[in-house]
Amino acid sequence: MKLQENFLLSKITTFQLGGPAKFYLKVRTPEEAVAAVLIAQDKKIKYHLVGGGSNLVFNDEGFAGLVIHWQIARPSLADIMVKKKEREIIVSAVIKLADLIKTANKNGLAGLEKLAGIPGQVGGAVVGNAGAYGQAISDRLRWVEVFDGQRVRRLTKKNCCFDYRESIFKKNKWLVLRVAFKLKKGQAQNLIKESQKITKIRWAKFGQHPICAGSFFKNVYQNGERLPTATLIEQAGAINLKAGGISVAPWHHNFLINDGSGTTRDLKKLAKRLKKVVHQKLGIELAEEVRFVV
Repeated sequence: MKLQENFLLSKITTFQLGGPAKFYLKVRTPEEAVAAVLIAQDKKIKYHLVGGGSNLVFNDEGFAGLVIHWQIARPSLADIMVKKKEREIIVSAVIKLADLIKTANKNGLAGLEKLAGIPGQVGGAVVGNAGAYGQAISDRLRWVEVFDGQRVRRLTKKNCCFDYRESIFKKNKWLVLRVAFKLKKGQAQNLIKESQKITKIRWAKFGQHPICAGSFFKNVYQNGERLPTATLIEQAGAINLKAGGISVAPWHHNFLINDGSGTTRDLKKLAKRLKKVVHQKLGIELAEEVRFVV
């Protein structure tokens, strides 16, 4: 493991925002990730773990501590274990969500196919309880293995306190290591077609490479009714708002996009304005889905 200094964090987030990390370390296994956390704790250095970097934003000033970047070039058999007879898949948290879905589909294991097209890694998806088209990653989750700063332990699905785009992992600085899913029996061909259809729909709406973090605000639920935030922003007359290099995407009003010149300061300013306008016009409070790292 090679420690780097003053590493520019905009290089590892899909929003392409953030200043330099005082220290940066790339790790490739759960054991290396745990070792990095233990070193940071021993040296009394604050730390933050980054996986795919698809749903978080660092400050323009950077991060005055250690950023641990967990990545692998390609998954091994130890990173994705399929128990087809038991309809179970156990994966390393660093595996791309897309690779997990492809593996499940190919083996005729249903329950994740509608998450196709969501960027990032399995660990990040679990932390944010990612979902789409009526399916959430927690639906078929069995257990999560974490390092809680003291020891490695397993949490049941109930222990994870999943809610809409929420989990216990957003409230604790635990390191997600491995995740197990208990899936349903399905037809491989049908599952593959379903994922391909959803991916096509997603990219037809969003474009292939927007500089953003996906949906910025959580959708709103009132009296059991889902109110899409994109629609609320449109109803509030806020679709043309922008701040510096950050603007509301014309093709999906809950996406805030970076034209390449934006800053985290711009993003926070625009988010604050959107929340204020929606509250003034509709009486509804918006809450960020994206996480800001301080």
